[in-house]
Amino acid sequence: MLRALPSSLSTSNGFLHPIRPPLHLNPLPPLLPPLPPQHPRHPPPHHSPLSPSYHLIYIHGGAFRDPLVSSTSLLPSLPSLFSNRHISAIVSLNYRLSPHPHHPTHPSSADDKSRNAKWPDHIDDARDGILWLQKEGGMKGKEWILAGHSVGGTMALMLGMEPRSGDHGWGNETSMVGLRGVVSIEGIYDFVALRDAHMSMREMYEAFTTGAFGPEGEGGWRRGDVVRCGRRMEEVVDSVVVGHSREDELVEWQQAVDVMEVLRRDGKGAKVLVEVRGKHQEIVTGGEGVGICVGRCVEELVRGP
Repeated sequence: MLRALPSSLSTSNGFLHPIRPPLHLNPLPPLLPPLPPQHPRHPPPHHSPLSPSYHLIYIHGGAFRDPLVSSTSLLPSLPSLFSNRHISAIVSLNYRLSPHPHHPTHPSSADDKSRNAKWPDHIDDARDGILWLQKEGGMKGKEWILAGHSVGGTMALMLGMEPRSGDHGWGNETSMVGLRGVVSIEGIYDFVALRDAHMSMREMYEAFTTGAFGPEGEGGWRRGDVVRCGRRMEEVVDSVVVGHSREDELVEWQQAVDVMEVLRRDGKGAKVLVEVRGKHQEIVTGGEGVGICVGRCVEELVRGP
């Protein structure tokens, strides 16, 4: 459960934003200093949502363990997202992180519960955050889009897929009421293939994947395998966008190709591969990539079947 969520969000003009750092970043310095005009935290005064309108929920990346990648990583993308008048509210979630005891500047400690998560804690926190928003955060009865970057994109796709009774590999599964679109940007869908495609970084990939899912030899990595999960998207999801850059130095283009093949098998709804430009983190820090992919998802929803 993401217990910090209700107390770390406030609302203004339809946008929910953090007003203090997430728990796993306390004792870091505050991450929300005054922002220049190009990074507004609220919609512009003239922002009036068009019909249909959607809430956007975003899940950050960071290899499940990077304390310097949090909900605030969405800030550079806000101008682009606010320019889409079908987006009525934006929420960026945090979740507990896996251990990272060798982080160069902020190593995790064994007594920090927010940085010693094991799968499926990460996805359960995201799911609990969404359920809280629907019950207490003004999202009851609303239609919404779920987006994520890197492992956040992985979890976004997982959350948009049909629950499987008796299978606890993806946590405490439940149908996502009101979910209409899913956007996964630079996502990872096969962690073994990721490691094997980047042999020069093999040690790093094995460390963060094992830290999240458990040892590969014990079947832990299979719990993160979207390509071979054998699931379909939920019936209510009418638009799925997979955004990826051929310039991504950390997650190969083939990941997007492989997951698109899986997604298109069910033949329902729009399944779109969007090519964006830039390296892995530049897609988010550059401020345009997230907006492009979310915009395409909205376009498909507005167009309809």
